[in-house]
Amino acid sequence: MLLRDLGHTGIKTSELGIGMWTLVTDWWGEPDKAQEIVRRAIELGINFFDTADMYGNGRAEEVLGRSLGSKRDKVVILTKVGYDFYSSPQRPRQRFDLDYLRTAVDRSLKRLSTNYVDILMIHNPKMKDITRRDLLDFMRSLKSDGIARAVGVALGPTLGWEDEGLKAIEMGYEALEHIFNLIELYPGLRFLEFDVGHIVRVPHASDVLNESKWPLNYDPKLHRHFKSQQWINTAVDRTKGLLDYASKLGVTLSQLALSFVLSHKRVSTVIPNITTVRELEEFVKSTEFVLNNDDVNFLMDYYERNYRDLNEESIKETQAYK
Repeated sequence: MLLRDLGHTGIKTSELGIGMWTLVTDWWGEPDKAQEIVRRAIELGINFFDTADMYGNGRAEEVLGRSLGSKRDKVVILTKVGYDFYSSPQRPRQRFDLDYLRTAVDRSLKRLSTNYVDILMIHNPKMKDITRRDLLDFMRSLKSDGIARAVGVALGPTLGWEDEGLKAIEMGYEALEHIFNLIELYPGLRFLEFDVGHIVRVPHASDVLNESKWPLNYDPKLHRHFKSQQWINTAVDRTKGLLDYASKLGVTLSQLALSFVLSHKRVSTVIPNITTVRELEEFVKSTEFVLNNDDVNFLMDYYERNYRDLNEESIKETQAYK
């Protein structure tokens, strides 16, 4: 699998990455299945693994650490801190005070069975924390101490956060994790104007762009629980016109969606929801297919005709979290 630059950090990431969130939420009591996917991913050339301390209240980091074993130095680990699930496991609250963050980082390293992470991010911070110079200095001090190779900001939980993402770049954070897909192009396209690391999540737009998941119903474990069922239904209806286009190209709709994200050269890696080895192997094939300019232009036009209003509606979801 091809590797891409994570901005100017010197870190090389596989075009496709593995997100641990779905693995631990789907298989709460079956870590062996998650480990099977991690190990198969490495066999297929994937080196990028995205996790966070709060995923499964630490379980995701533990599973990843066990799965990697002696392969630690051959992979890139991104983890995130900023939610205190230790004092409130059922309803973690955000905490970005430096004493807490240092403790959280130490505990993450222990669960991951490593003495460093490649990318450390603050998890879904608001503007007041993104603009804190002491917080940025703390994150940079972890680089100086060899605990993190790069530092960044994970935006969320919803789409949007344009002002926050742009401010993080202005402050000097080296990478962003954000939502970007054919239905929800903005604000991702705005972020991609900047030469920093870009870790893209939700590339299938809450599974609307993955026909194998249709019909789509409410699921509290998945990102689409942020969406109204009306949004989901409308988006699926408007997406059916892409099935024939994907078929003519010899790919599935879900592969087309990933190839579209990867057609943007500043994307460092994309992390789809993967729950089975079969899904993993299908998505890996999307990295072998490169869209030409005519294909990308067709899809951009399709967005304008079918998705722009849905994109704008998604951005409004953010207001509930500000």
